[in-house]
Amino acid sequence: MRPENLFSVAAEFAEATGKAERFRALAASATGDERTVLTNTAARYEAVAMRRREFLRASLREAMRGTVIAEPDTEQPAALWRRRHVEVRALTGDGSRVRVRCTPTQAVALGTALIGLAALTDQLGGGILGETIATFPPTSHSTAEPEASGENGELA
Repeated sequence: MRPENLFSVAAEFAEATGKAERFRALAASATGDERTVLTNTAARYEAVAMRRREFLRASLREAMRGTVIAEPDTEQPAALWRRRHVEVRALTGDGSRVRVRCTPTQAVALGTALIGLAALTDQLGGGILGETIATFPPTSHSTAEPEASGENGELA
């Protein structure tokens, strides 16, 4: 759906919602037959608003389909969101913000996958990641089993 048509649907939804609220408010202060007429009119506008809302939702889902290409936000690529979720942030080429909200479990899985892919990519690309982040202290390249020691620390 073209943006102009999407805007028209949104405007129709907003207009129907506004009219339904207005007629409900008028019906609240009316009496007798006038109250019945205003209540029925409000109900008709609510039905129109409900149909427009569903059409608008479907149109938005259809318009938003496709892949979003974005780069990680350099200032704050990840943050807590409402104390229960982790938010991964990115920016598209036109400067729009993209946010993906994860549960703690999803965030750990995502982070683990990213670390694994980064390590694999690093290996294939020449191996500069190890120099950049020295997470673990260097170990000896020995494959021998450690020798067992006795009670006094003597070799067995």
